[in-house]
Amino acid sequence: MNANRSESSHSKIHRLLLSRLSIFVLLLIIVVLFLRLPASLVLPFTVYSIVTLALLLLIAFDVKQTHRLLFGTAVILQLVLEIVVDAGVVYCAGGINSAYTVLFVLSILSASIVYELIGSVIMAGLASVAYASILWFENGLDLSLKSLFLASDAAFYKVFLYLCTFFLVAFISGYLAQKLKAKGEELWSASQELDKIKADTDEILIHLKSGLITIDAAGRIVYFNRAAEEILGYSEAEVKGRDCWDAFRQRMPQLAERITRAAKFNQEDSRGLLYIEDRNKGKIPIGISTSILADKEKGVGGVIAIFQDISEAMRLEEKVRTADRLAAVGELSAGIAHEIRNPLASISGSVEVLNEELSVTEENRKLLDLIIKETGRLNRILTDFLSYARIGPSLLSKVELGRLVDEVIEIARKHPSFEENICIRKLFSSRVRYVLGEENQIKQIVLNLLVNALESMQGRWGEILITDKTLDQLDQFYFKGEEPQESEWVPLAIVDQGKGMSAEQKEKIFSPFYSAKKNGTGLGLAIVQRLVNNLGGKIEFRSEKGKGSAFVVYMQKYVKRKVKLSETVHATNLANLDVLPTGSRQS
Repeated sequence: MNANRSESSHSKIHRLLLSRLSIFVLLLIIVVLFLRLPASLVLPFTVYSIVTLALLLLIAFDVKQTHRLLFGTAVILQLVLEIVVDAGVVYCAGGINSAYTVLFVLSILSASIVYELIGSVIMAGLASVAYASILWFENGLDLSLKSLFLASDAAFYKVFLYLCTFFLVAFISGYLAQKLKAKGEELWSASQELDKIKADTDEILIHLKSGLITIDAAGRIVYFNRAAEEILGYSEAEVKGRDCWDAFRQRMPQLAERITRAAKFNQEDSRGLLYIEDRNKGKIPIGISTSILADKEKGVGGVIAIFQDISEAMRLEEKVRTADRLAAVGELSAGIAHEIRNPLASISGSVEVLNEELSVTEENRKLLDLIIKETGRLNRILTDFLSYARIGPSLLSKVELGRLVDEVIEIARKHPSFEENICIRKLFSSRVRYVLGEENQIKQIVLNLLVNALESMQGRWGEILITDKTLDQLDQFYFKGEEPQESEWVPLAIVDQGKGMSAEQKEKIFSPFYSAKKNGTGLGLAIVQRLVNNLGGKIEFRSEKGKGSAFVVYMQKYVKRKVKLSETVHATNLANLDVLPTGSRQS
């Protein structure tokens, strides 16, 4: 309400400034150019000019709030002097028959613009007194009522007609001014409310976690919120006002086609899946829905597209599917493990006996050796398979990470994949790091990753680095000896300079039985992932074809006098264990 009054006050001041200036300029032109400034008007017009100039200065310097009395006095004095000057001009230019009588009407209209009905009526009264006074002055300056009756009927009715006109103009202009003021206040209030609603709506849309794009009937982008900027990698300034197809067709034609098709064929889509090309992340899956903005005249007024990056949701869905597969694999392995291994052992043993006791040709001996070799390979695959399927709950305890890594490095140097041209280097910070885990499982995680790195570097010169940096810190602090930031996780990174992985390999790297190696079982990294999850940790990697890979395992930091169970134990055996469960963690 205060803002409304302030706005109305400033509007009145501006109107007063314009009306007073206009009337003054008009009077100046009439008096100076047409009447040649009669002697009788010198004093009143000079005073009127001075007061008008003072009023304009007061308005220009906005002293209404600080000097209300001075400002009000100047306004009243200026209006009275204006009527006096109007009367002088009319008197000097023909009296009551002067064409300049219209000046009184202009003054009344000017007053009504600023002071509405009451101001226009007061101004009409002053104008009536001034105009009637002209009649008296024309009859010899006799101010008695007798002179009024001596005036002709034509003069009397003319004065009466003008007086009626003055008040009629005053009432009409004042009434219209009041109506205009009321409508203006309603419009201003509606505008303020609309601005507030728009601001609230914009605030909601800006902070909406889903991307939002709105296009008009012509296909031009009208709205593009902050989430859309983050998901699509465009700024609002880049795309707003542009044609949707032209803006997105280069990097994300599926998105452009989906939105423009909705506008062209009036086709809504409640649940859609498409892929966009990100400058840094490659292809990103997007879940999108489109809605039509109806227009009574054109039919389709535009399209609203709401979308989200569903990469994480798809990863979680894949984890659920993987967990289901693992459960099925575990049940299957428990039932058929012995049924497979016992025949394999019998076949292998029998062939070895035959190979030693029978006299066979060299070609047949090669066949027997091949049977022994392949049964051994099948036995290794089955062993890995059972190791993968049988990973179960484990009690977590304090493990010193540096010592464990040293032991695994010694084991890796005796592995068949190790070559003399490969250097395994450990680069840890000076402090001792303890993690909460199961020692044998952590050993298996580190060994599998290290063997994987060795196999990736076969035939190459270079080094494998084992460090306690995070994946981001590897880029920022590589070989600079900076300490990792404190957190609840202890990172362990294994960085190689091997072959690296293609985009397809990176998508399937943790899938069971997927392997890019000639004789690989495809269970090494799958076992690593299961072990990491079993220990309540997490794993991430980065790889570039031809340059190498970096795997980082994050394990829970050990806290003194705090014994925890892995989340698997918590989910399955909590009722039977007398230890504290693992707290919830972000993945």
